[in-house]
Amino acid sequence: MSVVGSSAPPRIPPRPLVEDLVALVGAEMRLVEARLAERLESPVGAIPQVGAHLLGAGGKRLRPLLAVLSARASGAPVDFGVAVGCAAELIHTATLYHDDVVDDGRVRRGRPAARMVFGNGIVVLVGDFCLARALETVALTGSLPMVQSLATTVTEMAEGEVAQLERAGNPDATVEDYFRVIDRKTASLIAWCARVGGAVGPALDGPLERYGRALGRAFQIADDVLDADADEATAGKSVGLDLQEGKLTLPVLLACEADPALGRRVRAQLGDKGVSANVAAEILSETRRAGGIVLARDKALALAAEAVIELELVPPSPFRDALRDLAVLSVERKS
Repeated sequence: MSVVGSSAPPRIPPRPLVEDLVALVGAEMRLVEARLAERLESPVGAIPQVGAHLLGAGGKRLRPLLAVLSARASGAPVDFGVAVGCAAELIHTATLYHDDVVDDGRVRRGRPAARMVFGNGIVVLVGDFCLARALETVALTGSLPMVQSLATTVTEMAEGEVAQLERAGNPDATVEDYFRVIDRKTASLIAWCARVGGAVGPALDGPLERYGRALGRAFQIADDVLDADADEATAGKSVGLDLQEGKLTLPVLLACEADPALGRRVRAQLGDKGVSANVAAEILSETRRAGGIVLARDKALALAAEAVIELELVPPSPFRDALRDLAVLSVERKS
C-alpha cells in the first residue's frame, strides 16, 4: 500500500570506474598500447625486455587516457592524442626508471623494480631510449609546435627533479617549495597531455592547461598520501623512501604545521642523507596521528575541484564528463 505524497528516493548514478573511462575511448587506447609495443622494438634484445618489465606491468595509463579524452573533448586530431599519450607514457616510464636508480627504489607496481632485475646501468640507458622514442613519436606527427612544447615540458620536468634533489635534507622546506617541485616534475607532463601537446586550439588551450596543472598537483599529492598511509604490499612500490632521502612531502609538511613538536623533531633529525627506515616509519606514524594524511587528501580533493571548474569552457560531451570523472577518480584511488 502506497502512502499519498510519498516518493521514491532519488536514484544515485553509479560512481564511474577508470575502466568506464577507458571503455569510452577503447579504440584509441588500443592504438596507444600497440604504438607503445612498436616504440619498444629494437634489435638490441635487452631493450624490449627491460622496457616490457615496467610497461608490461600495467599501470594506470593516466597520461594516455587524458590525452585521448582531451582530443575527443576538444576536437583535436585523434592521431595527435594517440601520439601524445604514447610519448607521455614513454617519458613517464623513463622517469620511473631513473627515479628508482636515484632513490634506490626496490619495488615498482607490485614487482621488483627493473634495476633490481637488470642492474642500474642498463635501466638508466633504457630510460634514455624511452625518452628518445617519445621525442621521435611526436616528431612523426609533423607538428613543430608539438615538438617544441614537448621539449619545454621535458626541460621543466628535469628542473623539478633537480630542484627536489637540491632540497633533499633541507629541514626548512615549506609547502610552497613542495608545490614548486611537483608542478614541474609531475603536473607539467599531465598538463601537456591535457592540451594534447598544444593541438586543442587557442580557445581551449588555457583552460585545459590549467585543468591539467590542477589535476597533476592533485594526482601527485594523492600518490604522496598513499606513500604515507600504506605499506609496500598495498602501494605497489617502495614506501617511505622520500623521508629516507630527506624529502618532505605534503602530508608530512602539513602534519608538522599542525603539530609543532613533530616539526621540531623532523627538523632535528633530517639531514643531507635523510633518515633511517625505522625513523621514517615513526615519522609517518606521527604524520597520520597529527592529521597530515587527512589534510593532504583534502587539498588533493580541492585541487580536483579546481580542475573540474576549468572544464566549463569545454563543449559538453561524454568526453568532457569523463575528464571531470578522471579528476575525481585520480585522487580517490586506493592504489
